[in-house]
Amino acid sequence: MKVTITQAVIDRAKPKLKPYEIRDRKLVGFLIRVQPTGKMTYYCEYRRGGRIKIGPESAYSVKLARILAQQILARYYQGGEPILDVKKDKEITTYRKFLEEHYFEWVEANHNASAATKRCLLVDCAPFLKMRMEDITPQTVEKWRIAKVVSGLSPHTANRSYATLRASLTKAEEWDFIPEHPLRKMKPMKTNSNLKIRFLSGPEEIRLRSALDKRENHLRNQRRNGNQWRNARSKTLLRDLDTNVFVDHLKPMVLVAMNTGIRRGELFSLKWHNIDFERRQLTIEGTNAKSRKTRHIPLNNEAYSVLSSWKKQIRKEGSYVFLSYTGGPFKDVKTAWKRLLLDAEIHDFRWHDIRHHFASKLVIKGAPLNTVRELLGHSSHTMTIRYAHLSARHKADAVSLLLE
Repeated sequence: MKVTITQAVIDRAKPKLKPYEIRDRKLVGFLIRVQPTGKMTYYCEYRRGGRIKIGPESAYSVKLARILAQQILARYYQGGEPILDVKKDKEITTYRKFLEEHYFEWVEANHNASAATKRCLLVDCAPFLKMRMEDITPQTVEKWRIAKVVSGLSPHTANRSYATLRASLTKAEEWDFIPEHPLRKMKPMKTNSNLKIRFLSGPEEIRLRSALDKRENHLRNQRRNGNQWRNARSKTLLRDLDTNVFVDHLKPMVLVAMNTGIRRGELFSLKWHNIDFERRQLTIEGTNAKSRKTRHIPLNNEAYSVLSSWKKQIRKEGSYVFLSYTGGPFKDVKTAWKRLLLDAEIHDFRWHDIRHHFASKLVIKGAPLNTVRELLGHSSHTMTIRYAHLSARHKADAVSLLLE
């Protein structure tokens, strides 16, 4: 079966009684093998009887697998023997070499926050960089994460670094750089699962919204006065802000985040084709989601109104919903966000806490935890269960059964 292998083709592929292969029409030798269990694996067949396993579909995007297949074929056409070259490549001397020559390429293709992942491995996991892969053991890792807690970091922080390290070793095992995962039986450190969730109180939300409005008015007055000065000196006038619903991106960004609970990266990568105004629905594509799964979020009245007004204002189709001044997606809004919190007199509140605010309000108003999980895009209930304490209704209902 020959087609152009795309993610859509892979999603439609169904397991059969016997294994079968889907071969790429454009790149001869690039294929994916589908097992009766549903497991799919990319291969590159560089000659008859000679093929190399690229890796499981769950670990590689189609784009990355195709690039690796092209590299294998290029080696063969240049007179090399890819299978021997691959074995030579896997003679890794240190953990750093594995990261820099193999793992980081995969991270950049598959992680939305690839820079943060690479930083964690190079900085937080620095003690392992000069070690040979086989010398990374549960004992060495345990000493490392205990030392982090002793230095003042929380077990949650130590566990995040540990999870990043563990994930890299999982790939090392999948790609046959190590015979088995050294941390397979090792568990995360015990932590307090009832950490306080930071969300806005009623007065804080009022102050935040008021600060957004005051900021808009201030920038409008500033622009108005500036244009009066320019007009008096026969200079070119700047764009009039009085005719716009919003002066810039910050207010619509904050309001959309408060009403949808989407992550900052998901917000920055949002494009207009992800907004269905007819169905009043916002779609987070799997390629931009932390879980790599597409999800749909209904737009309430405020989110719908904000996005509708913003679209009319910028009048750009087929582009990012929020364009930076460079013409591409935003990387951060730290400066404007910090100044806004200062004006609103809100302390200890990160941008990510807007997501907690969204979830907390839903739970307080009685939304089922599973619905909240689906809206947030959590892959398991473990993350969502943190909000359970905010809903006293289910506990009260249970206790009331004693009187029936």
